[in-house]
Parts: sequence; structure tokens; C-alpha cells
Amino acid sequence: MQRMKIKSFPIFFSIPLALLTGAIACIIAADVAYVHRSDIISTLLSKDIITSMLLTLATSAVTTLISVIIAVPSAYALSRFKFPGAIVLDTLIDLLIVVPVLVVGVSILVFFRMGFLLETSRFLPALLIGKAIQWLGDVFIYQRAGIVLAQFFCSVPFAVRVIKSTFDDMSPRTEHVAQTLGCTKWQAFFRVSLPLARQGIFAGAVLAWARAFGLFGPISIVAGAVRQKTEVLSTSIFLEISIGQLETGIALSLLMVAIASAILLLFRVVSGKTLFGGAVQT
Repeated sequence: MQRMKIKSFPIFFSIPLALLTGAIACIIAADVAYVHRSDIISTLLSKDIITSMLLTLATSAVTTLISVIIAVPSAYALSRFKFPGAIVLDTLIDLLIVVPVLVVGVSILVFFRMGFLLETSRFLPALLIGKAIQWLGDVFIYQRAGIVLAQFFCSVPFAVRVIKSTFDDMSPRTEHVAQTLGCTKWQAFFRVSLPLARQGIFAGAVLAWARAFGLFGPISIVAGAVRQKTEVLSTSIFLEISIGQLETGIALSLLMVAIASAILLLFRVVSGKTLFGGAVQT
């Protein structure tokens, strides 16, 4: 009787896991079963799709780099410094995670629209700000730079959260010890804290990349989906399905799943951890 109770304990908790992972495997298997091999090959050889894939990989990489450059000092400041209004700044970062990504895209578009309104002002500072915003709008709206901008706002909060949790788990005492041994605050950060946080930074970078890689809504709003110019894989899927090319859309979906899976598996092999710091089960 006791043996049956012991066995029922892990079974009880494993059933939801089996159902969840089984459901995920089923929807991926359905895509694989639906699309023909010829559709996959023709899709991968398409000039438009090759351009879309290269643009997706390039913009995701640039977005990841910018996100990490901004996220590391931001996460460190939120983790180590106590200042008035910190809770407001912390909430604003979480806001980008909670609100629908379409809201982010629309808000970016509205911000640049404000440039046209301010440009008509008779107040000189407002006029200059309006011209500057309008110039930035020409740089980003319906341009490739707009892809990176949309990806950045949707990716950077995830990087900040993961990296901040890494700094939170590190005792400030290590930096204090380094300073007593002759290091400045800058040296203590770059020689002690930053190396110790490298896995967390790596995880934040991968999470930012994953978010940027699969983004659709804000990109279509800010940069559009112009063939050979601002079309990325996610918008390619939408365009193909919207014109009835379901097989091509599914083939592109499988391509994105394959690329994302390869990156996530590589991260687990290299770091031995999941994106959120948990140990990898072997």
C-alpha cells in the first residue's frame, strides 16, 4: 500500500506535464504532416523567403546586441541602487511585457505622428523637437531600422528581467570585498560582477533574441511588410496565408520552429540551464 502511494505521487504531477508537452508536440506534428516536402524545398529556395530569413536573423541579432547593452546597466541599477521612483521605473519595464505587443507598435507610430503636430507649433523648442521627431520618423517608419525599433521595445524588458534576477542573486559583498582589495567601483563591476553574471546575461540575450525573432504585430505596424525591404519571416507567414498559400505559410512556420529550437537547444547545451535559470533535466 505504501509503495502504491509513493508511485502515485510523481504520476499525479507528471500527468499535466505529459498533457502539455504532448499538446505542443501534436500541433508541431500536424504542421509537419500537412506540408509536403516539395513545398518546403520550394519555399527555402524562394528569393523573397531567403531575403526575409536573412533580414529576420540580421535584425534579431542587432536587436539582441542593443537590448543587452541597455539591459545590463538598467538591470544593475534596479538591483543595486535605491532611489525615489524606482518602483515606477520597474513597473514601466514590466508594462512592456504585460501590454499586447500591438499596443507597443501603435504607440511607437503615434509618437512619430506627434512630430507633425509639434512642427506646426509657434513655440521654438516645440518646433525643433517636432522636426527632430519627424526626422527620426523618416529613419524608422516603413524602414528596416523600424524593424529593429519594434523588436527592441518588445525584447529589452525580458532581458532586463532575467539579468536583474541574476544581479539580485549575487551578494553585493563580493563587490565590497573587491573594493577593499583596491578596486574602484568600476573595476569591481567589470572584474567581479560582470563575469559572475555572464550566464544570466547570456540567458537574457537569448530570451531577447527569441522575442525579436518571432515578433509580428509591432513590426507590421511600424515597418510594414514590403517584399525585399521590410518583410521578415513572421510577416511572410501572414502574407502567404492571407493570399491562400497555406502550405507556404506552414513551411515558413516550420522553418521558424527549427531555427528557434536549434538556438534554444544550443543555449541549454552550452550553459546547462534553461532561459530562466533552472537546471536542464537530462
